[in-house]
Amino acid sequence: MSVTIAKNAGFCFGVDRAVELVEQAAKSGKTVATLGPIIHNRHQVGRFEEMGVKVIDTPEDAVPGTTVIIRSHGVSREVQQRLENRGVEIIDATCPFVKRIHGIVEKAEAEGRLPVIIGTRTHPEVTAIAGWCSDCRVFESPEELENWALSGEVALDTPICMVCQTTSTEFLWKMCGEIAKKQFTNLKIFDTICKATEFRQNEAAALSAKSDAMVVVGDTKSSNTGKLAQICREHCDKVFLVDNASELVPEDFCGAVTVGITAGASTPAWIIKEVNKTMSEIINV
Repeated sequence: MSVTIAKNAGFCFGVDRAVELVEQAAKSGKTVATLGPIIHNRHQVGRFEEMGVKVIDTPEDAVPGTTVIIRSHGVSREVQQRLENRGVEIIDATCPFVKRIHGIVEKAEAEGRLPVIIGTRTHPEVTAIAGWCSDCRVFESPEELENWALSGEVALDTPICMVCQTTSTEFLWKMCGEIAKKQFTNLKIFDTICKATEFRQNEAAALSAKSDAMVVVGDTKSSNTGKLAQICREHCDKVFLVDNASELVPEDFCGAVTVGITAGASTPAWIIKEVNKTMSEIINV
């Protein structure tokens, strides 16, 4: 039996940067809070809480004089303005790739274009992106986009700018792009899928295709982790999404000769290491 860990498993650039900014602020002796969980991983958030970092839900929860860190998913323009009015030091840990999308939709609207966002409506990254324009449309599937395009709500020559959630799957994005190109005559498309996400997803697909079982490590609230599991299930019959090593069940891997491990962009390296160690013990029993 063998266990293979995907090379791109774990923290991406944006998450690594956000975590480092929180660590630096906490170690400086400042009173630190994050506006929402800095990333979607309860273990990492828990470690920061042990360092004295609080999680606040709204700008109004920020105490003047506090250092408030904007989460990696970003916030809307209105939320940022409310935070600026609180008399706090602000550290913006928004992923630079997400920040770029804020600029794209803001500029597009200023040019008279209607921003269209492909992503999960309730995801904090998507709500933040939508908050950088006054009017937009969000679609979660190609079917939703097509039904809207055919509904007559907007003319087919309406100037449109289309972007996507950074953790969207390449398949979903391409399907939506094909539909938009067929329906709209004045369309600008910006491929805003994070390349690290694309690499991770492609690697997960390749690894799951040659593995008897796959372990996907990450927080269940993490969008990119969920999409990794979805991709792996398209290529492998046995796929297990676990939060940490304690959730591994030895009986699940009976008969498996090759096991692959991948992890979402918000999964700390130490959790991946523990999962690998436990998995190696399971298959060698």
